[in-house]
Amino acid sequence: MAGRERVFTMPVIALILLSFALGTSEFIVVGILPDIAEGLAVSLTTAGSLVSVFAFVYAIGTPFTAALAGKFHRFGLMMTLTGLFALGNFFCALAPNDTLLLIARILLAVVSGTLISVSMTFVPDISSLEHRATVVSWVFAGFSLASIFGVPIGTTVSHLFSWRATFVLITLCSSLVLILLLVSLPRQQEKVPSGILQQFVLLRDGRIFLSILTVFFGASSAYVLYTYLTPVFEEYVGIPVPYISLVLLLFGVMVLCSNLLSGKMAARRGIYKLRFSYIALAVCMFLLPLALQGGWTGLPVIFAIGLLMYLQNSPIQVNVLNIATKEYPGAVTLAASTNSFSFNFGIAFGSVCGSTIVKHLNMGLLGLGGGVLALCALGCGLLLYRKTELPH
Repeated sequence: MAGRERVFTMPVIALILLSFALGTSEFIVVGILPDIAEGLAVSLTTAGSLVSVFAFVYAIGTPFTAALAGKFHRFGLMMTLTGLFALGNFFCALAPNDTLLLIARILLAVVSGTLISVSMTFVPDISSLEHRATVVSWVFAGFSLASIFGVPIGTTVSHLFSWRATFVLITLCSSLVLILLLVSLPRQQEKVPSGILQQFVLLRDGRIFLSILTVFFGASSAYVLYTYLTPVFEEYVGIPVPYISLVLLLFGVMVLCSNLLSGKMAARRGIYKLRFSYIALAVCMFLLPLALQGGWTGLPVIFAIGLLMYLQNSPIQVNVLNIATKEYPGAVTLAASTNSFSFNFGIAFGSVCGSTIVKHLNMGLLGLGGGVLALCALGCGLLLYRKTELPH
């Protein structure tokens, strides 16, 4: 029990709650999209741009805002960004039309990507080396918790009251998180001067570049399927519509377990073990088209994919942070952002690949695309291991 208390200190809990708030704000639009479209009298396609624009701005903007963030005092920046995050959600609640709502979502995308990057730089200061991987995995798990609890609660509030009430609730929760961060995070910081352009030298390091590619292909592999998870459950597995929410909840639990297992991997030669997770992911993806022919036999394969899809997060994030802390101390915030922006690029690419397969082939063949991308992740992961752990 003592070990658990050392891990879940007040600042660690504050960062987990922050990622929960960030995840809920990011994912909630998918759950309340019809309500937004109806409330603003726009088409579902127009409202859907709130999702795609958010992901695009998040992926493109995060490395640049993270590099810029490295020039400011970390604690003050964290408080300012969290305050802007709360305000951004409040602006969403007040937006009179889809244009202003889109502008508010763009602000949130810029702030969210920077916030998670800055929050990761606190991990070495609020946890021991022994528990660092566990803390990183729990911070990432906050996003899974947002999918399991935050989005359903926000969707229910939207149905009972309005979609604006959902953003008001997120604003209140974000304000409470701001208070918790204010009283718990360390204020001291060893300032390492570094220009914005100088920080991008980090990306020339082969280990960092391979980390970005590995996360990109790993995320792409999972999101080829994940983008079309609901129609696959309905049309191929044969889940009755009233039970889809329950099955998605169970899948979310598997994803949460994936994040927590990721932390255990990172603490025990995680970069080496990545190969096994990608091999298992590729096998499950290639088996999926066959499993879906049997209807319910596809369900355990899909759940296995959920258990595998986030195993890469903590090993790669911890490895990148360790490299940056030792060799690129002026670019730690930028290093902390690499996982976020490469994962979001992977989401976008995987979604495009999935759409192409559905349009030109068959939804039941999504696993083939996911399997090929998992093999790409495996290749990058093996090269990353050689550059990181094997003697040169």
